[in-house]
Amino acid sequence: MKLRQPKEHYEDEENPPVIPGPLSITVSIGLIVTEDEFEAQNVNRAIKETILSLEEILSSTPHTYKFVLPYHPGGEHVLLESLLADPVWNRLRNPEVELLNLPGELSLPYRLFEGPVKYKLSIVNRDEATPGFDPVYDSVIDNSSLVLLVGEWEPGAEKYRKGSIFSLAKRYGRTIVAINQYSGHSYRLSHDDRIFESYTNLNTYNTEKIDDRTFLAKQRQYINLLENESDQAGLPRDVLKDIYASLIPNYTRAKLLARKYRRNYTSTGTLVSVLAALAVLTIAMQTLFFTDFPELVWLEVAEIALIIGLMTASRYGDYHRKWIDYNFLAERIRAAFFISIVCVTCKNPDTPPHMSLANRPNDWMVMAFMSIVSLRPTTYCRLNIPFEPMKKFLKAAWINNRLAYYERESNRSKQRYNLLAVTGELIFVIVLILAIIHATGIGHWEIHTDITVSHLLAYLTITLPAVGSAIAAVRVQREYLRNSERYVHIVRHLTAIRNEMKHVSTMNELCSLLDEMNEITLREQQDWRIIFRFRKIEAI
Repeated sequence: MKLRQPKEHYEDEENPPVIPGPLSITVSIGLIVTEDEFEAQNVNRAIKETILSLEEILSSTPHTYKFVLPYHPGGEHVLLESLLADPVWNRLRNPEVELLNLPGELSLPYRLFEGPVKYKLSIVNRDEATPGFDPVYDSVIDNSSLVLLVGEWEPGAEKYRKGSIFSLAKRYGRTIVAINQYSGHSYRLSHDDRIFESYTNLNTYNTEKIDDRTFLAKQRQYINLLENESDQAGLPRDVLKDIYASLIPNYTRAKLLARKYRRNYTSTGTLVSVLAALAVLTIAMQTLFFTDFPELVWLEVAEIALIIGLMTASRYGDYHRKWIDYNFLAERIRAAFFISIVCVTCKNPDTPPHMSLANRPNDWMVMAFMSIVSLRPTTYCRLNIPFEPMKKFLKAAWINNRLAYYERESNRSKQRYNLLAVTGELIFVIVLILAIIHATGIGHWEIHTDITVSHLLAYLTITLPAVGSAIAAVRVQREYLRNSERYVHIVRHLTAIRNEMKHVSTMNELCSLLDEMNEITLREQQDWRIIFRFRKIEAI
């Protein structure tokens, strides 16, 4: 990924903002051939179709292919060499090749490929292999994001035969592109990893547009805040200078995009609820008061059409997924920034079984995060950073900042929940009173102009419940109460970490607390993703 300098001039600034380019990835393709006889031309045509499909999916994402296959010669070597000779590589980056071998196996005394194929040799840990399977094939699948399988062919099988590559791929959750060794016909078999979907989402993220002026202003704001905190803590500015140019630009981009789609999602959800209530108000008003103006029904038609349009825009614009995905990525980058200061690499976000709905190991956010973290300069990393200033900076810029955020959001969510809950309850109390009045016939004989009191009471008892339901829909969709309670628990954890920071006196103790901080924020984000994963904008 390249960083480009903005059109504006920042030569006079110590840490000028930069605009990040698209994130790059390596597509690891495992190649396994289980049959000795095959039609190389037909098989390579199928492999090429898969690669061209990936090229279309990753059209805006810089990427490199890496083929992973066994070291000992077999059909994999023949197919790979034939594939690398295809003209398609004249317009693609030359792929990497990794060969896997068992420990203790002697290197072969002859060339593995007839042509000049460069490769990297890696040793397989036999003890980590799945029992009952070839350790090399096991490692090929484990180290790949996509597996090309030539020979085995089990379309529509409900249960795989014992020892099959399909069964092994299912164990690791890898998508297989199975290719018939004679005809070259192929089909995809996903094992819950949805790798093609992940590549599509990553490419979508790379194509997102942000106004340069807005981006640079926000990035400058973040850098200024960090510089102020480092100055107050007495931390030399050069300690953070290099990571300003690598992690902060990508954090700014992810955060701005998350806020954009949050606005789209919340405003669309609110409008759908409001318009649904207005549709009821409109048709009730026309039926009870304006029977001579059937044209008013067109207003309801417009409101319903607008609801459908908003739901369609939300679905096809993917507001919901983009909001929770981009926010998750931004918060992981935030944690990586602070952990990087103490020369610790922020690890790939793991997912415990009870949070498996939050993210998968090969989700696009994980790919993007690892790509961003790889940009972190290693040359700047210093172990002679003044301990006390560094501790003060981490406490103020990360722990206190997050603590203030969660306290503020907890109070805000609680206030909004109470306001909407009380308003909804008040509306239904009013409806109850009006219904009693209407049922007892009070005012039915009174006439004011052309509108009878009974009609007015009927109108209110019909429409006010719709308004109350709209308010309840907004309250439930935003999860105000649940978020308020969740944030209270996070505040307790962060307060304990902040208090413990006062007594930290060694780097090991500091790193331990930072790991705990990282763990808490990660689990909170995963829990938050699970909550909002099923809060899409729907008709009901």
